[in-house]
Amino acid sequence: MKGRNGQTLPIVMITLVILTLIISGLVTWMQNDSKWSVKEQKSTTAINCAEAGIDRATWKLQSTTDTWATAAAGLPLPGGGYAFDRTFTDLPGGSYRIKLSPGPLPSEVTVLAEGRDSSTKEMRAILAVYKNQTIYSPLMAGGGVSWSQGLGVYWGPIISQGDIVLLDDNVARRYFPQKYAKGVVTTGPAVSAVYQNRDLNGLAPPNTDNIEWWSDYAGVPGLPLLDFAALRSSAAATGTLNVYGCASSGQYTIDGTPVPGWDARGTCDSTNPNHAIHLGNSTNFYATRGLDPAQNYVWYWDGDVSLEGDGYNGTLATSLRGTVIVRGNLTIDSSGDMVYSGHVPANAWQQEQKLLVNTFDTSAPGEYPADIDFHKSTGTWHFGVDSWNEPGLGGGWVNTVGIQGFVYVGGNVNIINFLDIHGAIWVNGNVVSAYNNPSAFCGIFYDDTLQVPALNVILQRQSWQEVPLSSTPWP
Repeated sequence: MKGRNGQTLPIVMITLVILTLIISGLVTWMQNDSKWSVKEQKSTTAINCAEAGIDRATWKLQSTTDTWATAAAGLPLPGGGYAFDRTFTDLPGGSYRIKLSPGPLPSEVTVLAEGRDSSTKEMRAILAVYKNQTIYSPLMAGGGVSWSQGLGVYWGPIISQGDIVLLDDNVARRYFPQKYAKGVVTTGPAVSAVYQNRDLNGLAPPNTDNIEWWSDYAGVPGLPLLDFAALRSSAAATGTLNVYGCASSGQYTIDGTPVPGWDARGTCDSTNPNHAIHLGNSTNFYATRGLDPAQNYVWYWDGDVSLEGDGYNGTLATSLRGTVIVRGNLTIDSSGDMVYSGHVPANAWQQEQKLLVNTFDTSAPGEYPADIDFHKSTGTWHFGVDSWNEPGLGGGWVNTVGIQGFVYVGGNVNIINFLDIHGAIWVNGNVVSAYNNPSAFCGIFYDDTLQVPALNVILQRQSWQEVPLSSTPWP
C-alpha cells in the first residue's frame, strides 16, 4: 500500500502542474483575445470611416458635371473639404478626411480617404480611381434589356437597370459577352432547354456563375441623361438634322427644306417618307454638303428614319461617324462601307472567356474578333480586312462599319439588312430582325472611349485598394 501511495503522489503533482499551466495559458489567451477584439473593433472603425470618405467623395463627384470637370482638371472644389483641408465627423466613434486628384488617365479622378478612430487614433486609408464613362455598355436600355436575334455584341458587357432576357436561341447560344443586371439574367420561354442555364432561381442566391452572368448586381451604374437639346443644336449647325430623301429632287430635305445636288445615282423609295437612301455615302453626301468624311458629326432625327442602301460590299452603303440620335423608330436596310483600323478595349478578351455552352477561349487565334491568344486581344482591329470565326457557325468573317460612334433609338429597331456598329447602341424599344439566321446580324463592337454630352456624371470604379497612410498631418 505504501508503494502504491508513493506512486500516486507524483502523478497528482504532475497533473496539478499541467492544469496550472493550462489555466494560466487560458487566462492569458482570454486577456489577449479581449485586447485583439478591442483592437480589431478600433481597426474596423477606422476602415469604415475611410469607406465613408470614399462614399462622400463619389457623391460629390456625381453632384454636377461642373464638379467632375473641376476635380478632373486638378482644381480645388468650391467650399473646400476635398484636399485634406477638413475633417468630417458625421460618423459616431470616428472621423475621416478626403483628397481628390486628377488621373492617372484622362477622364479619371483618384480618391484618397483616410479614416481615424476617435478613442485610439488608429487610422486606415483607401485609394480608389473612378472614371466618368457616359456610355459604359455596347447594348443599353432605359429599363431592362431584351436581347433578340439581329444583334451580335462584342468587346463589352451588357449592363442592365432591370432584367436581361435572352429571347431566342440565336442569342442564347452565345455565352458572351458578360451580363450584369440589377434584376435577373434569364431566358425567354422560346429558348431551347439546353440554353436555359442562366439564373434559374430569380434574385435568391447564387446570383452568378462567375463567368458569364451576374444577377442582383450592386455595381450597375445609373443611366446617362443625354443632352438632347445640345445634340439637336449641333446637328442643325452642320446640316445633319432630319435628313431625308435621295437624289437631286424635292424629296431630299434637311430639316424639311429641299436641298438639291446629292447622289443622283439612286432611286427614291416613294412609299417611305422616312427614307434616307445612301445616307453618308463617303463620296457624295459629305462632299456635296461640305462635310469632312473623316470627322464626327451629330446625326439627329426627331421622328422615324430608315437607312436604306445596298448589300454587303455595295457602292451605296451607309457610313455615319459621330453620334446618331433617332427619337422615333430606326429601320436598318443598308450595309456599311467603312474600312479602317479601330480601337479595341484593353479588356475585350474578358467578355469572351466562355463562347458556347461547353466551349471556352483557347490559345487559338480568331475565336472572336480581335482574339490573338488565350485571354489576349489586340488593341486595334482592321474593320473590313481582319477576319474572325463565329463560334459554332463558321470563319473568315469580316465586318465593314456602317456607324462609327453612339446610336440612341427612342423607339424600336427594325433590321432588314445588316450593317455593323463600332461604338454602342441604346434602344428603348424592341429589336426586330427579318432573319431567323444566327449568322445574319448587325455586329456591335464596343468602343469604351465614347463620350456623349450628358447632364449627369456616370462613375465607373477602375480600382479600389487599402494603402499606407499619407504623411500629411491632420487638421
